[in-house]
Amino acid sequence: MSLQIRSVIDALRSEIQSQIVKGAIPPGTALTELSVAHNFDVARPTAKAAIEQLVSIGLLRRLPNKTARVPLLDAADIADLYLSRNLVERAVVRLLAERGQVPPDAVRAVDGFCAAIAKDGKVTELVEYDIEFHRALIAASRSPRIQRLHDLVIGEAHLCMAQVQMRHLLDPQVIADEHKRILAMIEARDVDRAAAEMDAHLSRARNTLLPSRHATTGEQYGSPTATKEHLRALVTPSA
Repeated sequence: MSLQIRSVIDALRSEIQSQIVKGAIPPGTALTELSVAHNFDVARPTAKAAIEQLVSIGLLRRLPNKTARVPLLDAADIADLYLSRNLVERAVVRLLAERGQVPPDAVRAVDGFCAAIAKDGKVTELVEYDIEFHRALIAASRSPRIQRLHDLVIGEAHLCMAQVQMRHLLDPQVIADEHKRILAMIEARDVDRAAAEMDAHLSRARNTLLPSRHATTGEQYGSPTATKEHLRALVTPSA
């Protein structure tokens, strides 16, 4: 029974996360335990657990004694987010270049990203591969503390990346080429160039997103029937 409950929580978190990233649940939207339980036909403890997971990764934000909401990131938030990422990810890229260590998971993420471009993949698919690329670099540092630091910002970064892609602000092929150059510099053990490529990659995304910063519009919470059916399809039945 406990395994079944956890699977429902994970499926619920995944579905809400997908809707947030796609903009179907727009920035500023409040998600209460009651509304989530009603819209997805789940128990309130399940809704609460899923909400807390999303708060922990930054895709929901909750002030003390307040309802969790989808973050409405302003220009200062975005600038600070990319500053934080740059400090961590550039340092990790330098470390990997010193070792000449190209993470296989990062290569697979680039391949997946390029395949998604070729088949005109959905925004969510492109963003997932983008996130996987950066996570793979961080994981290759073999430092649990660096990974925890990165985890503090990657949820909000996920939201930013989705907004960049949904607004067609960056050509996906440009992103793919930048990822490839970062890996090439790591493989070549060119520490300074690897760090410079990462800096340019993150700075380009930041500078592209900042001028267009405005409240994201999107569809309201989907119909309760549709979300319930979608959730049921995501949950693997217990044996």
